[in-house]
Amino acid sequence: MNACKAKSSLSGVKNSNVLCMTGHGYRRPRCLTTLFSPMTKSIASFTLATVLIGLTLAPWPAAYAQQSEGKIITRSQLGAWALRYDESTPGLNCAIRFIPGKRNADSLAIFGPTAKAAYSALLFSGRNIPPTRSPKEIQLGLHLMGLPESTLKGVIMPKQADTKTYNLMIATSDIRKLLQSMRDSEEKLQLTIQREVIPETIVDIDYDGLDKARVAMLDCIAGRKPGGQDMDSALAEIRPLGKSTIRGSAYYKGGFLASKQYPPKGSEAVALIWMSKEFKAWYEEVKATKKAPEYIPENIAKHIMSTKILDDEGGFSFSRLPAGEYMLIASFTYNETISVPEVVGQTHVFAGNRHIGTQDHVVNWSYLIKEPTTFQKQVTIQSDGEVLDVALDKSQILCFFVCF
Repeated sequence: MNACKAKSSLSGVKNSNVLCMTGHGYRRPRCLTTLFSPMTKSIASFTLATVLIGLTLAPWPAAYAQQSEGKIITRSQLGAWALRYDESTPGLNCAIRFIPGKRNADSLAIFGPTAKAAYSALLFSGRNIPPTRSPKEIQLGLHLMGLPESTLKGVIMPKQADTKTYNLMIATSDIRKLLQSMRDSEEKLQLTIQREVIPETIVDIDYDGLDKARVAMLDCIAGRKPGGQDMDSALAEIRPLGKSTIRGSAYYKGGFLASKQYPPKGSEAVALIWMSKEFKAWYEEVKATKKAPEYIPENIAKHIMSTKILDDEGGFSFSRLPAGEYMLIASFTYNETISVPEVVGQTHVFAGNRHIGTQDHVVNWSYLIKEPTTFQKQVTIQSDGEVLDVALDKSQILCFFVCF
C-alpha cells in the first residue's frame, strides 16, 4: 500500500457488513460518565462520574463483543485483528478487520474475493468520511509515516443502517499484492481529500499486528483452515464465561399517560458491569484518590460490556454470563416537547387621555427537543444457566402521583 495505486470500480460493489459484530468488541460504553451514579451517594466532594469523564479521553484496553463469530488473530493495546470466513466456501468470503481499542476511532477492513466479485478491497470506516446518498468516486491523498505522499482513487459508500459512520472503499485486483504492500504496523495512516487550499483528513488510523493477520488471511484465501482463537476462547481469557443471559427492553416514560420512548435500534445505549469483588475494590481505590486514572487496567476493563439495541422497542441481550451481581445502565436521548411563551403584541387601554392598562397578546410555541437520560438497574444471576428478563426503564409515574 505504501507505493501502490489501487484501481476503483463501482461494478458489483456491495457494502458488506460481514464484519459488523453485535456489541462491537473494543468499544467503550457511551454512558461511562454516569455508570456508577447509584454507588456515589456517600461521596460529597468527589464522584466516580468525575473519574469517568476523564476516562472518555483515555486509551481503552481490549474488551470483547457479546457475539461469538470468527476468530481473533492478534490483539494489543492499539486493538485487535479479527478474521471472518465461511467454511462452506473455502478460499472465498475471507475478511480481516482491525478493531481499534479507542472508542469512535476509525477502523480498517480487508475483503478477499467472493463468488460474485474477483477483486479485493479495503474498507475504511469513520465519522469524518463525507456523507453520500449513493456511491461517489473520490481522489485521495495517502499519507504514511516516512514515505512521500501518493494519490489513489476511492469510492465513498452510503452509510450502513444503524451506524453513525460512512465507509470508504478502495478496490484492488490482487489481494496478495495488496497485503504484501502494506506494512505490519502504521502510525498515523491518513487519507485526505482536497478542500479548497487545505487538505482535509477523513481517515486517521494507527494499527499493528498485520504480520499475523496477513498470514491468517493468506491461509484463508488459499483454502487452508486459518489459525487464531475463536471468540469464546478469546473472551474466556478476559473474563469468566457462563451459560446465563440477561435480556430485556430499555425505555424512558415521561409521565403516566406518556408513551414509552426507546433508544434507537443499532445504538450502543445499554452497558453491563460485572460487579465482582475485584471491580468493587478498584472502585474504592479510585474513589480514595479523587483523581481520574489515565488508564483502565485490562483486569478491570473485562467487567464492562456493551451491546447494541436489537429492535425498535429497546431490546438488548447479554449472553454467556456467569452467576453473580451485575449493573445494567441505559444512556440515550429522548424527545421532549416544551412550550415557550412569546409576546407578539399589546393592546393599550385608555380612558380619555389616561392610560389605564396594557394587555399582552401571548402565543405559546411548542418545540421538540432532545434530552439525555441515564438510568440503571442492579440485577443478580443466582445460578449458572439462568435467563433474566429485565425491564430497564426510567418512569415518571411515581412523580405523577406524588409530586403534583
